[in-house]
Amino acid sequence: MRQWPSLLTVLLFLSPLIAGDVEEKPYNESGEWYSTSTVGLLKLLELEMQFIENLKSYTDLLYAKANTLQDFIDSVDRGTEKSLTEREKYVSNPLNAFGLMRRTHQDWPKWHNYINNTVGRDQLQSLDDILAKAPDSQDMKAALEGMQRIERTYGLQAYDLAKGRLQDKQYDTQLSIRDCLALGQHKFQEGDYLRASLWYRMALKHEPEPNADSFNEILGDPLKDLNLNYAKATIIDGLIEELSPGNQSQKIQQVVDVTEEELHKSRAAELDGFVTYLLDQPDDDLAREMAEPALSSYEIGCRGLYPKRTNLVCRYNFTTTPFLRLAPLKMEEVNHDPYIVMYHEVLSENEIEEMKRRSWADMKEENKAPKLRNIVCRHWFWSEQSAVRERINRRISDMTGFDFPLTENLQVANYGLGTHFKPHYDYTSDGYETPDVLTLGDRLGTIIFYASDVPQGGATVFPRSRVSIHPRKGSSVFWFNLYDDGRPDTRSQHSVCPVIVGDRWTLTKWLHIVPQMFVMPCKPREKS
Repeated sequence: MRQWPSLLTVLLFLSPLIAGDVEEKPYNESGEWYSTSTVGLLKLLELEMQFIENLKSYTDLLYAKANTLQDFIDSVDRGTEKSLTEREKYVSNPLNAFGLMRRTHQDWPKWHNYINNTVGRDQLQSLDDILAKAPDSQDMKAALEGMQRIERTYGLQAYDLAKGRLQDKQYDTQLSIRDCLALGQHKFQEGDYLRASLWYRMALKHEPEPNADSFNEILGDPLKDLNLNYAKATIIDGLIEELSPGNQSQKIQQVVDVTEEELHKSRAAELDGFVTYLLDQPDDDLAREMAEPALSSYEIGCRGLYPKRTNLVCRYNFTTTPFLRLAPLKMEEVNHDPYIVMYHEVLSENEIEEMKRRSWADMKEENKAPKLRNIVCRHWFWSEQSAVRERINRRISDMTGFDFPLTENLQVANYGLGTHFKPHYDYTSDGYETPDVLTLGDRLGTIIFYASDVPQGGATVFPRSRVSIHPRKGSSVFWFNLYDDGRPDTRSQHSVCPVIVGDRWTLTKWLHIVPQMFVMPCKPREKS
């Protein structure tokens, strides 16, 4: 167990608990969902720009009003007549006396009305309208969970993220004190007390921010109770490590309750001394204390740690359809069994722009709060008649040799802050029935086009096959979901890793089995 100063006498109160068992005793008005896609985040950025522009107009009007009032003050300020004799001399002059009477009788009411008149009514109304479109608590929760996915999936540390380091790249930005505090509070509420303490630590160690005093009067002081919360999270994490097995949730809650009670009893000087002691510990040492649980195959793939494949080749495919004899496609083998291939330079810049142009108006949110942990993105089905869409469908037919109407829909998806898609199957499974399964049969194959490069994160991972594919703009990946006899191939399980940095756009087509009965006749499954 960690060695800490005397504040940890709280352990005495928890010794029975550690030693043995204990008896068991709203959405924003616009309906917008910003965090789940770069489309949404761009809308939010535009909204903030509108907010600032209205605020600028409002402050200009306030400045103009303040200057007008200052001019009035300067015109009547009697600062030179300070003594009683001087004031008597002033009012003894009939010109001054009359001016005083007229101003106080005629001008004062008008100045009073001017002062009471609210300037910038239009700007204030616009600010109210913009505020109504601000992210709601569910959207904020999704953003916090997105940051948590980035942190956990890729094993990133709070001290790196806070300073703008993402993996091995340093960015010219960093999180604010309030950003770090919000992340710490979220981790604490989620019961991740170690990471909560690390984020609280980063908030405490943050350099003082400009205009902090004036901002704190409006936004609240982020450092208030921060020492207490940092100590609390650190102590709770240390005590939980010592808990005996059995009934963990109740024991953890008792640890939290007793720790809070004892910390509130402690003296301020003792608490400050304990926090100073903690802050003196090197960040790297604390990070090493965080024992990372065993990585899942999905996480290994997201980190690019799968073993490299051998005897894979790149070649031109000119055999799938007769057309390819005239215009072969660049094909890269990704995996032999199960069969996964990539095609390169199969989506042009003009086609991508056309897809995005249509997407901006038609995209909708995919799965709100109840399913945030499964898939977080925006998608829409490109159903509007388009020569570009038909050309892409014809290209899919050339790549796969499959038969389907060229007017069929394509799904467009866009990912945002830490968004992902958990490991899943494209065929009917686990209570999920694929659309049109009764008429078209199950999904025999899947093809995904990458319409953007993603600098960091966002890989397509096949955990059971241990294959990871990083998005490459203009390329596509194709695989089979079913065996030749139509039975599911569980090795086709795949997922989308959280996007760290970048704008992930994809175009997806699912190819059903029934229309392929003459193109690819069903045959007995070959045993490996």
